[in-house]
Amino acid sequence: MSLTAELVDKCCNVLPAMVGEEELNAARNCLTDSLAAAFSAYGEAPIDTLRELNIQTRPDGAATVIGYGERARPADVALVNGTMISLQLFDDNQAEMRGHPSGPLLPAVLATAELQGLGLREALRAFVIGYEVECRFGTLLNPSHYETGWHATATQGTLAAVVASGLILKLDAPAMAQALGIAASMAGGMRRNFGSMTMSLHSGLAASNGVRAAQLAQRGFTADPEIFDGRMSLGEVFSREWTPALLADNLPKWGLPFFIVSPGATFKLYPCGRPPCFAVDCAIELQRKHGVKAGDLQHIRCEVSYMYPRTLIHSRPKNGLQGKTSLEYCVAATFLDGRPTLASFTDAAVRRQEIADLINLIEVRVPEHLSEARPEVRKAPFEQPVTVEIETRDGRVLRETVAVHKGSPTNPASAAELKQKFADCAQPHLGQARVEAILQAIQRGDGNVAGLMAMLGVAR
Repeated sequence: MSLTAELVDKCCNVLPAMVGEEELNAARNCLTDSLAAAFSAYGEAPIDTLRELNIQTRPDGAATVIGYGERARPADVALVNGTMISLQLFDDNQAEMRGHPSGPLLPAVLATAELQGLGLREALRAFVIGYEVECRFGTLLNPSHYETGWHATATQGTLAAVVASGLILKLDAPAMAQALGIAASMAGGMRRNFGSMTMSLHSGLAASNGVRAAQLAQRGFTADPEIFDGRMSLGEVFSREWTPALLADNLPKWGLPFFIVSPGATFKLYPCGRPPCFAVDCAIELQRKHGVKAGDLQHIRCEVSYMYPRTLIHSRPKNGLQGKTSLEYCVAATFLDGRPTLASFTDAAVRRQEIADLINLIEVRVPEHLSEARPEVRKAPFEQPVTVEIETRDGRVLRETVAVHKGSPTNPASAAELKQKFADCAQPHLGQARVEAILQAIQRGDGNVAGLMAMLGVAR
């Protein structure tokens, strides 16, 4: 049996029976968090642009745009919903994946499940398996995949989206292999686009391409059915470390446990990239413990791993999207605003003179113990402690180190915090009663996906 055939067999015939209540409950948390992130982007110009260009509303449209209620083709809806979930960088993260798991995956699941008339429970089962695919490939393709400049959310997310879509469409094993081959030629996304609208488009494209590839395969469209085997395989193209043995040795571990349970997702409490969250927590603690204000600061030093300067490329951001991927801005905004909020990332907020003055005080340093030369650091560059040291105008030198930021699996956001995040993002558009009804429907999990999507519509 080829490696591709083994992978397909695992996803189609083995993993579905292994998904239990613990996995489904974790998936419900991802759903709640992702819908919060989507509503944080409701009404934003990039989403309107995508709707204008891609959504041709039809009464018989099979899938629904979150919040807007427009019904259209599943692949087109997945494009908009994926971008919407990821636009504000408020969506979940998974360390081993090195990306955002739900943004490229959930919209594909929702669109195909609505097309098929599926219940929420069955849709979330496919979500769990797609999540396993993207995270497991994170461990197989990296570190070189990410270091080279690929965005894992786009590439690994495409694989997750096509597997989940194929499961929901009930593709048999030969068709699923074809779908993976089609999707492999659709997978792409460059980290160079971080800090722009296209960064979130990566999620939308991955979700849309996953749906499209599965639907094409369902109709007999062909590709190489052994895309993980031999020369020019997906792994060989995307990774310098890849060998067939890596996948062969890893497949028996899939689902034992599922990645969605252990180590689990990171749910962000700040609307920015995950790497800055460590430094944000440092700055919050310095303020809490010592009463430090922005005007007290004379110098700020951030000690981070080698991948921070390579990933957070906008040290002097010019707009809100660049600010979300700027270590310097996130630290400055924390000292100025108390903590980063959605209001901290408007274009006007980023251009504040007080922000520019604070950024001029910031030094980003990679100490030797966090350098690329350390194999343990290269393996997990965003799981390393971050230290923020400040010098105040009255001569104090204060340091704070955060090894695990709030929202991480080992320092998790509480169920109450996730519900509050959803309320904060959705209530201005839906009202309190609808927010509570949606949360109850997600937790019950006994309805169908179409009913849930109908509940998300904003009255206009």
